[in-house]
Amino acid sequence: MKNLKELKALLSAIHCLNITGQRDKDITLLCEYTFNRIFGGTANLLSLACVGRKKDDIMPEIEQLLKEETKFIEYKESKNG
Repeated sequence: MKNLKELKALLSAIHCLNITGQRDKDITLLCEYTFNRIFGGTANLLSLACVGRKKDDIMPEIEQLLKEETKFIEYKESKNG
């Protein structure tokens, strides 16, 4: 993967969005597996940070993380015109 350094931030954002929403079982399993296999840990602390919060509550933090660690915000803006 060309930009592997972005993977943890992207996976963290996906995980948080999933647990504050419908909690798709397949996405949950994929995130857990990826955190374990690639990063050698779990997302338990990340999950705790999202407890009792809704998507709208965490979006500013997710956007800040993505802005600092990835080029996703730039990509998103280019797609939105």
